[in-house]
Amino acid sequence: MTVRADVAELLRAGYGDRTIGRRLNVTAASVTAARQELGLPPARGGNKPAGSVEDLFWRRTKPVDGGHLEWTGHRTNKGVGTTKWQGTIYTAGRIAYRIRYGEDPAGHTHAPCGHDGCVAPAHIADSKVVPRQGRPGTGRRANADRDQIVALLRDGLTDDAIRRQLRVDAKRVAVIRREEGIGRAPRPVRTFAEKWAANTEPAAGGHVAWTGRRRDGNTPSLVYRDREYSARRAAFIEHYGRDPQGLVLPGCGWEPCVRPDHLEDRAIRQTLTTQLEAIFSGAAA
Repeated sequence: MTVRADVAELLRAGYGDRTIGRRLNVTAASVTAARQELGLPPARGGNKPAGSVEDLFWRRTKPVDGGHLEWTGHRTNKGVGTTKWQGTIYTAGRIAYRIRYGEDPAGHTHAPCGHDGCVAPAHIADSKVVPRQGRPGTGRRANADRDQIVALLRDGLTDDAIRRQLRVDAKRVAVIRREEGIGRAPRPVRTFAEKWAANTEPAAGGHVAWTGRRRDGNTPSLVYRDREYSARRAAFIEHYGRDPQGLVLPGCGWEPCVRPDHLEDRAIRQTLTTQLEAIFSGAAA
């Protein structure tokens, strides 16, 4: 049995089988089988303190048929799922969006999948990018005429960019876009290099420190290839062009380092060990 790298990583981090199943959208049974394959003991029971708002999200959701995820935590009187983290209240949809894209949405979140109340990260959309169906809105007092809006739509601007430029209601822009049959402006896609630069900073000695989000308050975390990865694993794949074998650790000696060319997997460590053994055995001869 070949164990998925992300499953192995969360197993070694101490997560339970059901938690890993919910996070990675796999069955708990397959995670249990992976645990046995790796020879790892069952996760410790008992309550563990949450390390991040994303950790709270996974504890307050449950998977249902169709790949959907339902919120089991607190809801407002309007039925919106919310949770509180470090004095700030977050909606379940906003947390799901952050897990999926690594950034906050520009508008309100909703689930175009059609499952009532779904908060699965893969199903969450930004209303500024994917308008809600059947909720056109009446808009505010017009600050620009229709022709001005249409002209900017045809120039490829997003609804939010037009809202800022003309100071009009984004809902009104979305309605005009649909009426004119103009396709949705593509969402700017941040490259890996851009995401990496925004979440790291140089450190003394030529090392690189992580300044971005941390899974469970500890592991540097980044959305990569539409999935949540450890930052070191994502950097390793980008730098070496292959999936790592085993844990990815800094070989430079500075434990917090995430600089891609300082990272080593099991294969690299074994190669280095073999080379050192050859050098010293040759010297002894």
